[in-house]
Amino acid sequence: MGKIRVLAEDLVSLISAGEVIENPSSIVKELVENSLDAGANMIDIAINEGGIRSITVSDNGSGILRDDCPVCLLRHSTSKIKTKEDIDEISTYGFRGEALASITSVADVRIATQTSNEETGSLVTSRFGENPTVVETSRPKGTTIEVTDLFKNIPARRKHLSDARVESQRIQEVVMKQAAILPEIGFRLLRDGNTIIDCPPNQGANDRIVSLWGIDVAKSLVSVDHSSGNIRISGFVVRPPVSRGNRSREYFSILKRPISDEHLSRAVESAYSTTLMKGQYPICALDISMELSKVDVNVHPTKREVRILDISKVCDVVKEAVRQAFGMSVEVEETATLQSSLDETIGITAEASTAESSQLSSQPSRHNQIAAAPLIEQTILVPSSESTEEDSEIDFLGGVFRIIGQMHDLYILLESEEGLLIIDQHAAHERVLYEQLRKEVNQDRVAVQELLQPFILSLSPKDAEQIVDLADTLESIGYTISSFGGNEVSISTLPEILGRTASETELLALIDRILDLGGKEAEETFMDNLVKVTACHSAVRAGQSLSTDEIRDIILELSATTGKYNCCHGRPSMIRIRKEDIDRSVGRMGASAIARYKARHGLK
Repeated sequence: MGKIRVLAEDLVSLISAGEVIENPSSIVKELVENSLDAGANMIDIAINEGGIRSITVSDNGSGILRDDCPVCLLRHSTSKIKTKEDIDEISTYGFRGEALASITSVADVRIATQTSNEETGSLVTSRFGENPTVVETSRPKGTTIEVTDLFKNIPARRKHLSDARVESQRIQEVVMKQAAILPEIGFRLLRDGNTIIDCPPNQGANDRIVSLWGIDVAKSLVSVDHSSGNIRISGFVVRPPVSRGNRSREYFSILKRPISDEHLSRAVESAYSTTLMKGQYPICALDISMELSKVDVNVHPTKREVRILDISKVCDVVKEAVRQAFGMSVEVEETATLQSSLDETIGITAEASTAESSQLSSQPSRHNQIAAAPLIEQTILVPSSESTEEDSEIDFLGGVFRIIGQMHDLYILLESEEGLLIIDQHAAHERVLYEQLRKEVNQDRVAVQELLQPFILSLSPKDAEQIVDLADTLESIGYTISSFGGNEVSISTLPEILGRTASETELLALIDRILDLGGKEAEETFMDNLVKVTACHSAVRAGQSLSTDEIRDIILELSATTGKYNCCHGRPSMIRIRKEDIDRSVGRMGASAIARYKARHGLK
């Protein structure tokens, strides 16, 4: 007897459901898209226990005809495709006829619906293992779908769901993406009876962003509306320095369908060029309108990804749209940062993380590539006018160095008999602060700075809730954070090392990085990463001018650390360029130098 068999229909349904329904947020996404296809301009979503217990999506759309009710729950039932040619011209969100069938395979479903030309509505009830029933009901025009007890008959799937808090946050993100892209549509999200998102229909872009992301983001909003050929880019971007520490606020849609696409993210980030600090990402919501025939929306079961046939051209138009919005020239220079240039020129590696000074000086000699003259020509040294030769000398790495100054307010330059030592001021100071704060945390005696006036930060509903949930953990490292009502949080104390540089922009960026960590790591790992993030945001930055005394303090403090050769994230904090490598690169050593010497002195 053969081993291959055709699966039973109930198993096929479960597999299909698994492709479409990953978690409660998948259900919300599918139902919201159905409401949009029905022409709704107001969509209410209510969830309980992260959507695991129940999800209710109600709209004022066109409703479902009585005759269609028994069919709408069947697999591959759709009103949007009649012929194979229709597949290439799909302009609606849903079209496969899989959403409702997949949901009824993994949960109980009730649908109350009424159209404008029917005197009574219909109530469809579907329970797992039973045939659906349809009876009369009454409600205003539109549809309400209630989904309960998700995965109750599939315990293996249910146990792999996250806790209610995480699942709620995923749902919030789904609703926020739609609300940001569609300000003409009203969205309301209730979680366990509490209103989390409340956006009325036909809001202006600024009002919608105030509702979703707070006034600070809205104040820096810049509209985008740019066309090139048959491609149009519309929406908004946020002007620097307002930004986020990850890509979570880069929203893209194709023909109003929210999608994720790394090519588009890179295009926007390239358009921002050097206006954002390293590690910061743009905030944007951009919709791309183009010919339907140039987009394949059928490549992913959840339609989260699409295939754009000429993605490079679209990215060029996106890049130009953002630059135009900011009033930038197309010729904005996109050269690598000085750090990248140095990395390539003299071959920084992280191999010295546990090495002694003797090992540092004997690193593999890729350093003879220092011959790149333009880098040397750009060097601007900034010594202290009050320093003396004696003041500039310092003991470090078992030898005596002379402080030359700074290069580009980014690198500290030290000279010794053996050559040149280049120290990344941010990486070095970050290492110092990390070990200091790590020690304070381990000894439960973190130095705290109490603010004379608390910072009041306006966040998104999701971010406000998350950061308050982490308040107890954050307090152990010196942050006192509490809800200030609505989407605002109050920060009244900070770790002392951060208090020196704290600002509203800095704290918003810090919160983004903290939220990136939350819920993803074990407690001890989370705490260590929290210390690293705090140290990074407290350290001196690129572009910060330092006096000789400040340089001396950083070097002496760095000398006392155990991991002096790297920042706390593993990036090298220093490199050494040997004098003989410089001599060789400018022709003072090697065969060519010997030949010139012999020629000058008539030697053979």
